[in-house]
Amino acid sequence: MRFYILICLLLSSVASAQQSNSVSDPAAKVATAQLLSTANGVNGATVLSMGLKIILDDEWKTYWSSPGLAGAPPSIDWQDSENLANVEWLWPIPQRMMVYDIETYGYKHEVIYPLQVTVEDPSKALTLQAKTTMLVCREVCIRAQVNLTLNLPATDPSIDKASSAQLKAYVGNVPVDISATPASLQQLGWDSQSSQLVIEVAGLTEPVVDGFVEGVDFTLFSRPEITQKEGVTRLIMAVEDMAGTPARLEPDQSLKVTLTSMQGGISFTDNIAPTAIEQTLPSWIYMLLLAIAGGFILNLMPCVLPVLSIKLLGVVESVSESNAQRRVNFLLSAAGIFVAFWLLGLLFIGLKYFGIGFGWGVQFQSATFLLIMIPVLVLFALNLLDKFDVQLPQSLMDKISGSNKGHFYQGIFAVLLATPCSAPFLGTAVAFALAGSGWQIMVIFSGLAFGLSLPYLLIAIWPNSVKIMPKAGLWMIRFRQFLAALLCATLVWLVWLLQAHLTMLLWTLFSLLICAMVILLIVRPGPRALVTTFTVYLLLANTIILSPASVAEFSGEKIASTSAIKWQVFEPEKIAGYIAEGKTVFIDITADWCITCVVNDRAVLQRSDIIKLLNADNVVVMKGDWTKPDKQIETYLKRHGRYAIPFNQIFGPALPQGKLLPELLTKEAVTVGLAQAGQ
Repeated sequence: MRFYILICLLLSSVASAQQSNSVSDPAAKVATAQLLSTANGVNGATVLSMGLKIILDDEWKTYWSSPGLAGAPPSIDWQDSENLANVEWLWPIPQRMMVYDIETYGYKHEVIYPLQVTVEDPSKALTLQAKTTMLVCREVCIRAQVNLTLNLPATDPSIDKASSAQLKAYVGNVPVDISATPASLQQLGWDSQSSQLVIEVAGLTEPVVDGFVEGVDFTLFSRPEITQKEGVTRLIMAVEDMAGTPARLEPDQSLKVTLTSMQGGISFTDNIAPTAIEQTLPSWIYMLLLAIAGGFILNLMPCVLPVLSIKLLGVVESVSESNAQRRVNFLLSAAGIFVAFWLLGLLFIGLKYFGIGFGWGVQFQSATFLLIMIPVLVLFALNLLDKFDVQLPQSLMDKISGSNKGHFYQGIFAVLLATPCSAPFLGTAVAFALAGSGWQIMVIFSGLAFGLSLPYLLIAIWPNSVKIMPKAGLWMIRFRQFLAALLCATLVWLVWLLQAHLTMLLWTLFSLLICAMVILLIVRPGPRALVTTFTVYLLLANTIILSPASVAEFSGEKIASTSAIKWQVFEPEKIAGYIAEGKTVFIDITADWCITCVVNDRAVLQRSDIIKLLNADNVVVMKGDWTKPDKQIETYLKRHGRYAIPFNQIFGPALPQGKLLPELLTKEAVTVGLAQAGQ
């Protein structure tokens, strides 16, 4: 039937088309509706091609035939129409939409619902009286009602090419029945043990990008996992009820399935049959292995250089110790890493319970956290330089000296400095954990702790391995000075991060104070200098915490003006519009505290060939700055199953749902992604 409508549209000629007036509900001015007709008269036709056009303001949405967990499709009461026999709706492929973490299916900005209008007597005029009801939603939902009228005379052979083109685009996006294609359904199976639906289709000519299921109310079928093997496309969907728990489907339940591609889609209706999806590893075990790998790779990331320095120093200084003491020291450091990750896990569980936003490394968005870490780094650096010879209370000395407790706190310190990084595998594992239950968070964070502490554990198992280090000598003093320089570089980085929270004047004063404090403690170490400098520091830190943030320091305009790339401010609501125009959209969500983001920018995005690709006329580049808390960015990351940055994503005509790039960017990943999006 869709083929018949397309033929009618292709035969259109230039003339003036019949359209109803564009009408909006006086109580809901966010949407307008209009009836379109490609023909200006009945002209003896039994079936006429028409459409209901709805234009929506901003981020308002309306719905598909099956709206998902909320919403309702539009409807029309034709009761007062004349010479009307029947109207059949055709539903263009929808997009997935999120409203307050509730997934729905529908349309934004504009949609035309194709209508097949059957007349009673092809020799008479047609009068349509359409009492249209549509639900439009954003943060709130409004039921809009408008009355539309369209009159077609019995004879007028003219057809409007422009109106036909409008309708043609949406008719071409209506799924066709599988029987009209070379494809065939191989399986529509239901695995009751895992609450998953499995679909297998052979003979598809276009790759499947998404799937939608109708036939069960108040049930969510997740975005499918799609694989292809030997000409058979397989989709697996997890099924949940409104409470987020695994749903149950009745035996022989009839379902209508729509599979979408870049060129439209196919649909079919069939009864489910019992099946068993082969299981390899439970998903949480697979993610645990990723967490261990990600935690270990975290040792090699640039942001963990200060942590590695502390580890190396421990190795050097443990050469003269007994194997038993050396084993205890490294086990204590590993224990500190585990405790720090467990505390982070418990914190995330609490934040999730109370509905508070969170993410990996977001403590670096806090000025208070930075102000606490700065003096800690100063003390560590002074200790490495043998300048920290002031007799402090024993409890504090234990924490910062080489005692057993000191090794434990070094492990905690390692985790605090490691969290700004997102290593390969780590982002996937963290996203799985933070989207799951409490026990999953603790298991995955334990895996991260095991991976990060693996070097400690290996030395604890084989303590004699440190004997390969050179014997003690003058080189150790130089080595300690080198490690102190690394910590000072980290100190400079933390001070620089405070720019996002201070006015330039206040930040300059604070930077000068830190320089003066470090110089004074190096040149004249002693109790008086320590007490004086830290008293002044505490007073200024208190002033900083109570001062308002300087928003202008890190605005989108500044980002755009200091880069060779023509960055725009991150506005996710504009992505769909750019895709509709045939443009490719590249998204980069970054933060000043994210060292991996800096590495990606300098190693990949600032390459001259990549800059040329990103500045092309058909490419729109958006940068989101998460240096300070941003609810929009936080929500966007969560919607895509991410809780950490770097976050890079590419959209385009061939990738309307978007493609996520790896945490560590490569030239190939960016160029291939841009090429795929623009196909």
